Amino acid sequence: MAVITLTRVSRKRPLTNKGAKKLGERERTVGLDPEDEAAAWLDEHDPPPKPQAPKSAGKSKTLHQWRRRQQQGG
Repeated sequence: MAVITLTRVSRKRPLTNKGAKKLGERERTVGLDPEDEAAAWLDEHDPPPKPQAPKSAGKSKTLHQWRRRQQQGG
């Protein structure tokens, strides 16, 4: 007679680095209870992420003018 062993299979995928970052951002946007000790500690020790600079800040105005002239045939 054959013996069958069943193994436990997890339905969740392991958490990746990118997934952990997204989860952290989601938790930050929801907010925490202000009376929670952990929330108070996070406020003191974990600064909010810096806003990203707009892409247009790195582009040259001269480059845009040159492209416009090239499209107009000038």
